[in-house]
Amino acid sequence: MSRRHIHEKITVIMTLLILFYGCATHLKVPKQDNVAKMYNPSSSKLHPAFMVYNEDAHTSVLDVKIYPKELLYSMANSEGVYKAGVKLNLSLYDISDPDKTELADSGSYSFSFERNSSEQRIIKEIPFKAEQGKIYQLKIQIADVIRNEEQLKYIYVDKRSAYSQQNFIITDDKTQFPYFPPYVVGGAKFRINYNHPQAYDSIYALFYGSEMPLPKPSFTLTREAAFLREPDSIWILPFNQRLAYQLSYRGLYFFQFDTSQETGLTLLNFGEDFPRIKTPAEMVPPLAYLTSSVEYNDIENATNQKLAVDNFWLGCADDMDRARELIRIYYNRVFFANYYFTSFKPGWKTDRGMIFIIYGPPQAIYVSAKQEKWLYYRKNYSSTVTFVFDNVLSPYAENNYILQRSESYDAHWRQAVESWRSGKVFLLD
Repeated sequence: MSRRHIHEKITVIMTLLILFYGCATHLKVPKQDNVAKMYNPSSSKLHPAFMVYNEDAHTSVLDVKIYPKELLYSMANSEGVYKAGVKLNLSLYDISDPDKTELADSGSYSFSFERNSSEQRIIKEIPFKAEQGKIYQLKIQIADVIRNEEQLKYIYVDKRSAYSQQNFIITDDKTQFPYFPPYVVGGAKFRINYNHPQAYDSIYALFYGSEMPLPKPSFTLTREAAFLREPDSIWILPFNQRLAYQLSYRGLYFFQFDTSQETGLTLLNFGEDFPRIKTPAEMVPPLAYLTSSVEYNDIENATNQKLAVDNFWLGCADDMDRARELIRIYYNRVFFANYYFTSFKPGWKTDRGMIFIIYGPPQAIYVSAKQEKWLYYRKNYSSTVTFVFDNVLSPYAENNYILQRSESYDAHWRQAVESWRSGKVFLLD
């Protein structure tokens, strides 16, 4: 089945579109804005998803997944029917040269939805010009027009290799609905679609089933090591875009046509409930940030893990209601860390996930081509606490950010852990 049958193609409004034909060599990169809403789940009712697919050497496609029920509808239109409106602004930055960032192109799109639509999710497809051999950063601003509410997202458009993640699309075997990054497919059956399918009749699957390590503490001077582990297993599978595949074991799967290549397709099976945390066994690992190794081992090896987890939080709070509130907040943060930051390992195990869980959403975020800078404002202080995360390109994930660690984080990290263990959600003060 072709992508044209899977998705609804957007009609581009030529008066608004500069993306294909605009000459942007003279345009300047705008001043950085505070984009803290990007990782604050309470900041918006709009939760779109985005994915880039490289159609050929000159064209890429942005897939936008929208949930119509999240939109606000109004009858203030010429037809007199309930409609919602969505506006999308794109800014494409060429970051191929590490010493400079240039605005390559930009474009604006508008589309509407009727409330009587029975579709739970709708995918819009926007083609844009991106050249083979380059890497770009795409800034996406999407707004519910009637509610006047906007969401912001930055994603990379990587065209340096014909075998990297964005040259593939993963679709459900039955519905042909695409999976969006981070490609968590659990035990479902799926198909692998490649932009040059006739080139290969077999594919390698490299399997990494062992647990991914926790990030190092924020105050250590040792930089987080790159993921270079040898695979636990390697299989050679027949490749055909009509074949259905299944990830039978939990872990990371890295698909390549040639194992001498550096890049490939990463698929994840972290369980059917991921990114949610639903079982006592799933509630234990994130406690590693708050416990000593002895405490953690006792909880992990407890005969009744649910009781052990409950007792830990009750010991922190000394009150059942307060313990429930701590559990709700802590594991909501674990869920959103998985939702926002999953790379080749669960989001809660990433550097950004670790900081997000312990400190909460930052008050300010500034994004550049290679970094995210998170700022937490301290009450009654003129200073801020700043975490800088470098985007480290990895063959296994596009969403791989590593914290610039510092001994200066030691005091407030220990203060944060002590606050949680004393029954209080940590706030910098």
